[in-house]
Amino acid sequence: MQKLGSFPVLLFLLFGLNIKGQHILLDEFARELRRISKISPEDLSSHGKLLAELDVPRMLYQNVGQFPITGECDEDIWSIAKGMLTNESWATPWLDACGKPPPGIMIGALNWFGSYDMCLKNTINSAIPVGRYCTLSIPAKLGIKTPVPFSLHLGLCVPNSCNKSQIVRFLNKVLSNFSVEISETASYCQRKSGELEKDGWFWIAITLCAVLGLMLVIGTITELWLYVRWTNLYTSTTPLPTMENNDTTSEGANNTSEAKDHTEEGEHQPVEGVSVVTAAKYPVMSYVEYRNYCIKQYRGLFIPCAYSLPFNTWKLWTSKCPQVRWPDGVIRDHPLACLDGIRFLTMTWIIFGHYMMIITEILSNNVMVMVDKFLNRWTFQVLLNSTVSVDTFFFMSGLLTIYLNLNSYRKIRGWAKKAKFWAVFVVHRFVRLTPLYMFVLIVYTGLFTHLYDGPVYDQEGTTSGVNVCKENWYITYLNTLIKPTTRCMDWTWYLADDFQFTVVLAPIFISLIVWNRPTGIVYTFLLIVSAAGAYFGMAYVANYGYYSMDDEFLGTVYGKPYARWGTYAMGMILGWILLDFPNLPIRRTWRNVILVPAIGLGVASALCLSVEYGLAEVAQKWLTHDDVLIGSLYNALSRPAFILGVAIIVYLCATRWAEPYRWLLGWSGFRIVARLTYGAFMIHTPIQNFCIMGSRSAVVSDEVDWTTGYIIHVVLAYLGAYVLAVVTELPVAAMEKYIRGRA
Repeated sequence: MQKLGSFPVLLFLLFGLNIKGQHILLDEFARELRRISKISPEDLSSHGKLLAELDVPRMLYQNVGQFPITGECDEDIWSIAKGMLTNESWATPWLDACGKPPPGIMIGALNWFGSYDMCLKNTINSAIPVGRYCTLSIPAKLGIKTPVPFSLHLGLCVPNSCNKSQIVRFLNKVLSNFSVEISETASYCQRKSGELEKDGWFWIAITLCAVLGLMLVIGTITELWLYVRWTNLYTSTTPLPTMENNDTTSEGANNTSEAKDHTEEGEHQPVEGVSVVTAAKYPVMSYVEYRNYCIKQYRGLFIPCAYSLPFNTWKLWTSKCPQVRWPDGVIRDHPLACLDGIRFLTMTWIIFGHYMMIITEILSNNVMVMVDKFLNRWTFQVLLNSTVSVDTFFFMSGLLTIYLNLNSYRKIRGWAKKAKFWAVFVVHRFVRLTPLYMFVLIVYTGLFTHLYDGPVYDQEGTTSGVNVCKENWYITYLNTLIKPTTRCMDWTWYLADDFQFTVVLAPIFISLIVWNRPTGIVYTFLLIVSAAGAYFGMAYVANYGYYSMDDEFLGTVYGKPYARWGTYAMGMILGWILLDFPNLPIRRTWRNVILVPAIGLGVASALCLSVEYGLAEVAQKWLTHDDVLIGSLYNALSRPAFILGVAIIVYLCATRWAEPYRWLLGWSGFRIVARLTYGAFMIHTPIQNFCIMGSRSAVVSDEVDWTTGYIIHVVLAYLGAYVLAVVTELPVAAMEKYIRGRA
């Protein structure tokens, strides 16, 4: 009887390492892989004996008569066992649907997937499917301490009359002879997506999606109606004007709203006393002009027009880099056009790191091979050190905030007007970020667990973090200070820090630099030094080394604003430099044209590449606690060093000393995807969780899998960002611009 209990154990598996995918960054997983690679065969001896004994047919036939019958669950299991003994055709699929030990167990093949769909179709003496898929997690008893649980996950196909507690309690008695115990908290039983209980979050998400979907339909119909009326009323002989938008947060209103009001100037003014809808054809008026006129005349149109799917799509598609007059008098692309390329490349870097991390944690069956194969390659350092990508975003945010607002603030006189300026500034930032943020939060929290099912799909809301969102959803832009270890949508810690920096640090810097330039410079210097000091102090006291990235480190050090505002301050100081000193005080001789970029790009390359690849040998040998001092110094100084290199490149591009880089990073193809970066950042992790957790089988990862998966997820992330833009970002921006224009 005791061994029979292992029959359900070995029958189905799901999940992977018991890690919250979006909560553990790449460095942490790399450390886990390295530590796992040091496990000796002796350390796995207990699991090896267990696997050798898990001969399911033998257990079944030898122990079926000892199975206790104490309830409906046990009766159903007894019926299945008896059917197998008598070779009933309906009984065999119960065993066939279960996961079997795959090859490569000693190199990390601990995900044993069977057939999830077959399990759900299994029957007991009838045509009614009664199968239920469960996953049981058995923590490994290893000879070393690992920073995250390292578990064997066994798939189990059981009758739907059984629940998780019954299965776990019974099997723990059966497995007691093996000195192992199933973790009930880490184990779970799946249900069909339609069978899950629908709470208030579900109905709120459904209602929100329905309302916004209806608004898109109304907006699109309104847009088509206006276009048809325009084609009937006016004859346009000129192409539609090219729409340009400089707002880095995907400005929603079209630029023609800032053009001249034709009705005020007398041009193209409809016949007096005749509605614009019923007027006869009139001299040339472009569709955008006609549309703006209608919105101004009929205020009720501005809301449905803001949700126009075709118009917003056209705005995104036709967006181009603004043209400005440079100090030499020539009109060229904006000096900061290079940020479009940096923004897109940085976002894809983040997507790649998260994709590799999540798929390896949840689906990989060759984690130890990956350690030897990848961590010993110096090129793999670009992923191990990918966390500096977030600092690049902090840097760009600080740069743009100062560059776009400093000169406007300089023109203001009087404390009252300055206070109003900052109030509008904060409200504008909040309005631009929050609608998309809350839409993703509500939909993710309300619908994620209901969207799909599968052997590793998180229907309980634990691995995906949905349960945390239901409790702490309201802690948005303060989640790095309040309950930092239980954040809703953990990847949004960046938005919290960035919002705090933008509404607190940037106004202080602008005010100081206008009042007294040296004071403002000292202020940014103190921010940079204090951030590095705070990072070093916290990491050293807590004994964190180079690649420490466990849950405690993420909550207490990694995302803290006072440990990250240094790179934001570097962006602020560069924004001021580009405004007040747009040119290097160096003559553009042939020698200087070659020498200046060579020196600048050489220094920038040395800084960035040393941070990314300088620890390749250290990673191969791995670190001990004796390296905490040097490791803490590296963590504290590597981020400002990397961003200094990025800042040099941006400055050279913005001042035309690195024209090839400016042309490459400012390529027009980056413009659209750069405007969708915020949405891609918010949606890429939910998409990865959905796709990876929805998988039916484990994977043996290699470079080809990673590359193809990375490309697919980049495309999916930006498609999702487009949906978010037309549903929330662009409509809200258009309405805000209309309201501010009438204020």
